[in-house]
Amino acid sequence: SSGINAEWPLRPGADSIFKCQAKFANNEMTSESSVTLNVFTIAQTPAKNIIAVGETETLTCTVSDNTGTVAYSWNKDGSPIDGAASQLVVTPSDVNGKAGQYTCSVTVTNGEVTSKSFSPDTGSAIDVFDVAITPETLGAEIGKESTLTCTITKSSDSATVKYKWSKKNAENTFDDISGQTQSEYKFTPTDISLAGTYICEGEVSEGGVSSTYHSSGESTVQVFGIDKATSTASDIIKTGDGITLSCVLNVGSKSQVAEVKWFKGNTDGAAIFTDEATVFADDKLTTTYKKEKSTDCDSALIPLL
Repeated sequence: SSGINAEWPLRPGADSIFKCQAKFANNEMTSESSVTLNVFTIAQTPAKNIIAVGETETLTCTVSDNTGTVAYSWNKDGSPIDGAASQLVVTPSDVNGKAGQYTCSVTVTNGEVTSKSFSPDTGSAIDVFDVAITPETLGAEIGKESTLTCTITKSSDSATVKYKWSKKNAENTFDDISGQTQSEYKFTPTDISLAGTYICEGEVSEGGVSSTYHSSGESTVQVFGIDKATSTASDIIKTGDGITLSCVLNVGSKSQVAEVKWFKGNTDGAAIFTDEATVFADDKLTTTYKKEKSTDCDSALIPLL
């Protein structure tokens, strides 16, 4: 007897059938026997991907040109995990729990012959990231700088990140904010036009693969500020005259202002009047302080939110 060592690359099809033929020297009789090998290919996709927390990635193990019965199993970072099908669904609930190297294994049974387990040459490298925006609600005062922050948490330290900011429009879709590509969005409102709902978007890239995902939450910006304080008379009045002072606030809605207090001289002492009967129109809230008769030389009254 003699053996054959099939060291060349085997391909499914004709190469899977081998014959052994012997011819006896004393006569012209020959003897022939054949053996059929179950030659198959195994592949796994994708080779690499980056997904966001809450997204779903499906890993697929494909066995081609197989004539036997296939049983599947999966490993993550070399340790067995649940999964006995050709596809494995990965849905991370946090950044680190599902990130890692996934590899499928197949065991092929052909009749009474069971092969050993095989794995593809390359598995699937899965990286995970998350995008968050803070604060959830921000009160921005006219004339003062305010900041929204976008935080990207990622499982791979070597992955690169990019940022993009957007603001919701009247059609409830989001418009990109030009030039805002940093983790912080700083703005100084001059009126209430910057009030609204904001999201940030993160793009994470590594190894030729990139993924983009927006923050799961939103940030609501409310803009407010005192526009002006005016009086119905001149700034100088004589004792006995009455006066009505108005304070106009820039706000997006009346509900943004809980109350308006008036102070005499400065805001260190107690308020002399709290206005609860305010008028809201055209994104402005007008509150008034009315004094029917002045009995002394009053100092200026200062409105304060």
